Amino acid sequence: MPTKVLDPNNLGMDEDWEGNNAAFRCPHCSKVYIVSGSGVHHGVRKCPNCEKSTARCDIKGKKSGGSASLEW
Repeated sequence: MPTKVLDPNNLGMDEDWEGNNAAFRCPHCSKVYIVSGSGVHHGVRKCPNCEKSTARCDIKGKKSGGSASLEW
């Protein structure tokens, strides 16, 4: 399964990461969606449109050594 790990210092035009929240564009259907490392999504969320990609965001956050990634 292909995986894209976000680089906090080099975000693309179709991704964003602030604190423990990250936004991604699904590579299958192009839906933009967010995932939260906190209690809302518990750090994992499937694309709400097609469910063919899965976004992850660490609770530690962008500036605290956390991680964010997208699998499809």
